[in-house]
This record gives sequence, structure tokens and C-alpha cells, in this order.
Amino acid sequence: MDLRQKLEEIALPLCEKLGLYLVEIRIKGTAQNPVYQVFADNEKGITLAECEQLSRAIKDELDMDLSLPSLYRLDVSSPGLDRPLVHDYEFKKNIGQLLKVTFIADGKEQQLEGKLTDFDKEAIEIQTKGKTERIRRDQIKLARVQLRW
Repeated sequence: MDLRQKLEEIALPLCEKLGLYLVEIRIKGTAQNPVYQVFADNEKGITLAECEQLSRAIKDELDMDLSLPSLYRLDVSSPGLDRPLVHDYEFKKNIGQLLKVTFIADGKEQQLEGKLTDFDKEAIEIQTKGKTERIRRDQIKLARVQLRW
């Protein structure tokens, strides 16, 4: 089992217990001084208190595992606003938001920007200038929330 799998084995049940989704684990730094980055979220958006709670729980588990380096840095945070949407809960919490979607249709890469109005397992619906476009999820290369300033 590699280090990422080991961290996932530790973090996933803790996330589930706290009602969070484990989005991603990254490992940076050196073998002697690793940095473990854990990205978690939920349907409402993870709070600082939830990040702290998850961080403490993961740290407790890491500190008991003698197979892992004793010197490490653990960063637990949200996936960030610019992270591409992939999971159902990400689409659900962003209904009503402006999205930019890159997708493949008729063998060509296309882009569409509009308001996410709905989604299901097969497709998402984007409202653009008075009409609604349905894009199959298997065609989507990238879907990202566009920040309004």
C-alpha cells in the first residue's frame, strides 16, 4: 500500500463520520519531511471548525501509526473555489451559480458559460441567454464556477 492509499484509508472513514466528502489527498515535501494535504467538503461548504475537527482526528490517527514518518505537516482545507466540479454534491451546491463548461460535442471541443439550473447522473443543464442547454456528463472535460466580482 502506498502512502496516498494509507492516508486515504485513515481520512475517508473520519470524513464520513463527520459528514464530509474526501475530495483529494496530495503529498508534497520530502520523504523525511512530508506535507499531507487533505481536501474535504460537504454540500453546504466545509467550515473552519469542521476543518479543524478533521485535522485533529487525522493527526491523532497519524501519530499512532508507527509506519509513517513522525515529522510531517498536515494541511486540511476546502478544495477551493476554482476547483473543477466533478461529484454530484458539487453540482448540487452550485445550482444557480455561473459555470464555464468545456465539453466535447460532435467531435469538437466547445465551451459554454451560463447558470447551472439542474443536474442528474447523466447530464447538467445550463441556462444561457434565455435557453437551456443540456450537456451529457460524459462529454464534460471541465466544469468550473465563475466567480463574480
